[in-house]
Amino acid sequence: MFAAVSRSRSGGRFEELGRVDTEVGESINFDRLAGSDDTSWNKAVPYESDIETVSRLGFKVRSPDGEEWHHVVLAREGDYHVGLCDCKGWEYNDGPCVHLCAVRKAAWTGVTPERDINGRTVRICDLDAADAAERRYPYLTEKQREAYLACELGNTGVREFQREQGYSSPGTVSNRLRVAREKVHEHEQQLRTDGGRDGHRDPVTDDRRLLGEGVNR
Repeated sequence: MFAAVSRSRSGGRFEELGRVDTEVGESINFDRLAGSDDTSWNKAVPYESDIETVSRLGFKVRSPDGEEWHHVVLAREGDYHVGLCDCKGWEYNDGPCVHLCAVRKAAWTGVTPERDINGRTVRICDLDAADAAERRYPYLTEKQREAYLACELGNTGVREFQREQGYSSPGTVSNRLRVAREKVHEHEQQLRTDGGRDGHRDPVTDDRRLLGEGVNR
């Protein structure tokens, strides 16, 4: 899933790198890339890339020349964007990676937005529009997140939740919960591999941020 972000930037301004740490991750200034010779920006061709909308904040992206799907988080925050990706290009370079650029281009304002592999219009939502659960689990679909919050983190049983939601198939909630558990486990495992997030957990609220976990301030 998402690698822990370990970079630290000085100052609070969007400078020439176009990327600084914020409370929830890293801010990206895409505007500076338009018309530039930035490699990631120029390599990003939305209609040649595979994009799948996972949630309002989460996407899966595969470049035309890539075999591997990468998990991307991207949202608007004021005049800029906040995002991250699990690829090496994002981890080691100063600017946004080709996968983030592909999603941004696909949802470019003023032109007809591209559609993802399932025919859904690629949209980038405002970060303020996403609740705490969406920010923490952007890699889960809405239905997976609902099942995980209710049955895994809450006190609702699978069958009870199934009745509340009006699902006729007995395996609907169980399957969504299983997939959600697998995704969360995969994410937790990678965070531990990358240095973990326990050191950044709020001891009072037990808040463990998804976006920007591991940021060293």
